[in-house]
Amino acid sequence: PSTVSPPLLKMAELHKAGVAFIVAIVHFFYQSSGFTKFYNEMYAYWKCTPLLVLISFVALHGGGVPLKTRAFLAIALTAGCAGDYVIGIAKEGIVPGAIAFGIGHIFYMLTFVPDTLAICWPLAGALLAWNAVIGYICLLPVLKVSVFAVLVMTVYSFILTSTVIFSASQCIYGSAIHPPYAHGLKWRLLGFALFYLSDNILIMEHTGIRLPLAEHWILFTYFAAQYLLVRAAGLV
Repeated sequence: PSTVSPPLLKMAELHKAGVAFIVAIVHFFYQSSGFTKFYNEMYAYWKCTPLLVLISFVALHGGGVPLKTRAFLAIALTAGCAGDYVIGIAKEGIVPGAIAFGIGHIFYMLTFVPDTLAICWPLAGALLAWNAVIGYICLLPVLKVSVFAVLVMTVYSFILTSTVIFSASQCIYGSAIHPPYAHGLKWRLLGFALFYLSDNILIMEHTGIRLPLAEHWILFTYFAAQYLLVRAAGLV
């Protein structure tokens, strides 16, 4: 009989999925000539392949994650994949992409929000203030062109910010089933923090604020976030 403990077995499977995930990212990097945006179907397809690896892992194995949580993760990842595709097809895809990612974040939160004991209000206030600044700089000029687009992006921003607030609150205060700063809680917070960073860079770049290597930062933080959220689910 094997002497390897179940947690170590779960980590081994997560690491295998991580290797396959990295290979898919490297292949996308090659196909896109170094993460160069082309806005066509092939670019969108190759951009989706890393998440397709994670979807397959969650659906077929899950690394010991309970079935209900795996279902929520699979839906969240599939929504993210849909968002990747529509954003990769055309620049205007950022609005339907935000809707898809918003749905994904809601399902991510369903895996852990019910266990939240307390909210870190200082962090919540700081993030909402930052969102107001970004909204004023990046979204207010768009209001003259499309009220619907600004509304969608504002709602999406609130949903994404909620994931960071809830995951940070659990990490700091603990949850109904985990003590403060439990290993999985830290990975989950890091995942959502990277997602938040990625989308902040994305909206700035999309609205004309140029940052060095913006696309590289957007994609590296985004892909890392998706993997870390799957990894966190396997550790909590």
